[in-house]
Amino acid sequence: MSIQHLFSFADLSVKDKAAKAAMKYFSRAGANVAQQDVDGKIKRTSGINYREMTFTFDDSQTVVMRINATGDVFQVLINGAVTPIKNQSDQVAAIAEIVQKLNAGRMKFQQKLAKAQVAIPPGIKTAAPRMLEVLTQKRDGLKSAIQAVVEEIAIVTGSNTQAAGE
Repeated sequence: MSIQHLFSFADLSVKDKAAKAAMKYFSRAGANVAQQDVDGKIKRTSGINYREMTFTFDDSQTVVMRINATGDVFQVLINGAVTPIKNQSDQVAAIAEIVQKLNAGRMKFQQKLAKAQVAIPPGIKTAAPRMLEVLTQKRDGLKSAIQAVVEEIAIVTGSNTQAAGE
């Protein structure tokens, strides 16, 4: 069994052939990549230096691959949660495994997105109280205008009946 290393730690970037190949393997496995990003900074966790490659898919799910200095994917975060991968050294098999996990968790992820409530920024205020005040003023203005027209009609018709009666 041959192990396929796609990534080179030193040359890791969005324009790298390995990044494009990873997108191709994701597409072949049935997960279309909408956006890809590579963090240029080297990070360190538990004594391991790594760089992160982030994939965002059409259904808004995200995968962050943490790639160590040997080019192995040593840790994968699917939708922010650390997910164990059996095939760390074989990236092609790891991508297929990741896509299976994405497919299995798609319904739960979509339900989580649907339940998420968006907080309104503090600078934005709803117009409902002000709109109610404006509409109430318009209504009162229309009522007084109607009353004035009714009085004017009464005056005009009253003077016409007096002139006709004389």
